[in-house]
Amino acid sequence: MTAAPEPRIRLAQQIEQRIEALALEYAEVCRRADISDETLGKIRKGMKARSATYLKLERALQWAQGSIAAILAGGEPTPLEASEPQPPQQSQRPSLEQEMDLAQRLLAATVREMNLSPEEADEVWRRVRREIEVTHRSHAPDSGRNGRNDHAV
Repeated sequence: MTAAPEPRIRLAQQIEQRIEALALEYAEVCRRADISDETLGKIRKGMKARSATYLKLERALQWAQGSIAAILAGGEPTPLEASEPQPPQQSQRPSLEQEMDLAQRLLAATVREMNLSPEEADEVWRRVRREIEVTHRSHAPDSGRNGRNDHAV
């Protein structure tokens, strides 16, 4: 009797099978999921990814939400039926200004809720602003990349 593969290796195998079943190329999966080819490569090698990355990958592979969690728990993915409505694809990313405005409003509410000091609020805003700017630069049309260059997938 052979032991079951480690959960993330099993996930990688299921992803490979699904990509083959859908007759997709890796670049198309990256485009659909809005992830970098490096990120997909890491997942295909059994590395852990963020929940948001898994969610995007589920959509790209036409799996129901929660399918990756099911695979990691030893279960099977749930393919979306052709008749099921697909979540709308975002046709255009929000502008840098729109994203900064939203982040600023969310941060103000968070500062009030958590009773952060002005110094703590400034530090959080600095980090959030930097992350938004990095994300927008990496998604710029002239970046020549398939998405963010995340250190953690």
